[in-house]
Amino acid sequence: MLRRIVVSGALAAVVMIVAACGLFMSAAGQGLVVRLPSNPTTGYRWIYVEPKDAVLRVDGPSTFEATQSTGGTVGAGGTEIWKLAPLKPGQQQLRFEYRRPWEQGVAPSQLATYSVTVK
Repeated sequence: MLRRIVVSGALAAVVMIVAACGLFMSAAGQGLVVRLPSNPTTGYRWIYVEPKDAVLRVDGPSTFEATQSTGGTVGAGGTEIWKLAPLKPGQQQLRFEYRRPWEQGVAPSQLATYSVTVK
């Protein structure tokens, strides 16, 4: 999954980009928000792979928003939310890996990558 995003330095304009399933969004004054489907009860979570020359920084730990269900299903999935803030102008490849953090040497279950330009 590859998306191309343009983000202004101060994010003055409201920009909303919806990838498949509405996973990726940017809004004025809030930096960049990445929303990825997740189910932490499986042990899997999204891991942000920071590049060498980042133009964005992660703004705090990710959060989880459970899917609203009428039955209050235990173990149901939801959305993992990552907030990023601009550091400097430039281009960067955002890469998120869906994996169990304790498993070493195992390929990620899923990948989410986005090309981002900060002006």
